[in-house]
Amino acid sequence: MITHHFDIEPKQPCQLPSAQLLHASIYHGALSPRCDVHSHIFTELLYVLQGSGWIEADGQQVELQTGDVLVLNPQCPHHGIQPGREPFSTLSLNLCCSCCVGGQGSGWLRLTGRQAALLEPYLRLFLQELQNRRDYFEPACHQLTTLLMLQLNRICPLTQNNTSSSRKSAMECARVRQYIDEHYAESITLDQLAHYAGLNKYYLVHVFNREMGCSPISYLIERRISESKRLLAATRTPVQQISRQLGFSSPSYFSQSFRRATGVSPAEFRRQAMAMGTQATE
Repeated sequence: MITHHFDIEPKQPCQLPSAQLLHASIYHGALSPRCDVHSHIFTELLYVLQGSGWIEADGQQVELQTGDVLVLNPQCPHHGIQPGREPFSTLSLNLCCSCCVGGQGSGWLRLTGRQAALLEPYLRLFLQELQNRRDYFEPACHQLTTLLMLQLNRICPLTQNNTSSSRKSAMECARVRQYIDEHYAESITLDQLAHYAGLNKYYLVHVFNREMGCSPISYLIERRISESKRLLAATRTPVQQISRQLGFSSPSYFSQSFRRATGVSPAEFRRQAMAMGTQATE
């Protein structure tokens, strides 16, 4: 019997660009109206599980068949996938990636045949993890993301994206923060903020957390609580009216949020402010 031994010793630190999984989804679709052209500041990887269809990416029509993999780089303008007549389904992965697949300046890359087959085992495992949702499926998906990027780099070497994604995300977060500051008293949802910023909502939460240290909705609540403190201390406006005025869904939710943020109820905060000699107005 012959035994082969392999010593694996890293000669230098791994230079692969990093990638972080933001969101994963399984899409089962039928023929639908084509959506408007749009782009993302994250990388989108699509794996065709079943059927055929096409997508217009960077001004070109790209045909897709079962087993194909399509990578859309950040800022690549594209329409939504148009399925064919047969049942159609895809696995979609949104990745925060510091690299460009297919070379600098490439909007998209389609892998078919043998190249796509190299990624298929990892994508099928990904699908299995998402469908079964067993213990530790989330860290498993993150580890599979690393393996996918490694295999992609073997097929088509990844290049660092020259455009500063951190600068872009900081600008987008500043826009969202300004919007919240100006509209905090209105009814605002995460979907509305994502639409305003032109970002996927999961990516918006990711970059806002990174830049601001909290989620967009947490910042919205903090902004409302800050204004409610001013109104409670400086006016005699009833608590219920303040709750309505600042966009809270109900007085009870306002009270819960206020107590969570300050440790006291709105009424107690007002009493403390009055005891400190704050002059209230009508």
